[in-house]
Amino acid sequence: MSRAVIWASALVLIAGLVAFVTVRWGASDDSPTAAASGTSTVDGSNYTDPTQTTPKESDVPVAARKAAGEFVLAAVGREDLAKAWKLADPTLKRDCACTYKQWLTGNIPVQYFPTKGLKGAAFSVNEVTPGHVILLVQLTPGKNKDGLKPTTFYIGLKQHGGKASSWLVDYWAPAALVAVPAAPE
Repeated sequence: MSRAVIWASALVLIAGLVAFVTVRWGASDDSPTAAASGTSTVDGSNYTDPTQTTPKESDVPVAARKAAGEFVLAAVGREDLAKAWKLADPTLKRDCACTYKQWLTGNIPVQYFPTKGLKGAAFSVNEVTPGHVILLVQLTPGKNKDGLKPTTFYIGLKQHGGKASSWLVDYWAPAALVAVPAAPE
């Protein structure tokens, strides 16, 4: 009986080693093409790992870019808060915990940045998944007496209503936190 157990254990060990070697060194996913594309076919799903690929500007739907630009002017610059309400996703409105009337006062969960006389606005793509886009937006102020420097923000957009749909902003926050010095005693 003990010999049978030893042989069975040896067979299980050999099967485990063969499986390990096959997966670790012999799988087709380790080919340079599969590794570079971020595509996995181990389970046959052709899953694309978003951390392996770098999204490009062309991956961002035109409607999402347009909504982001309109939101920056309407909400971030406080130029048209009624329009900003229409461009805000229900998640952002929930975070505000405010009514439409309160939103119109400008006390909203969107970091203010002056957009009047804006010298430039540029964006880079942080993440693109079906129905969701995250961009990094750098706003460069024109001449200003406050000494503002170019500032980068994250903006998240969510698609509503399928392919011929609208994109709404569900997130806006500065990309870097600025330390505030303590008040003098």
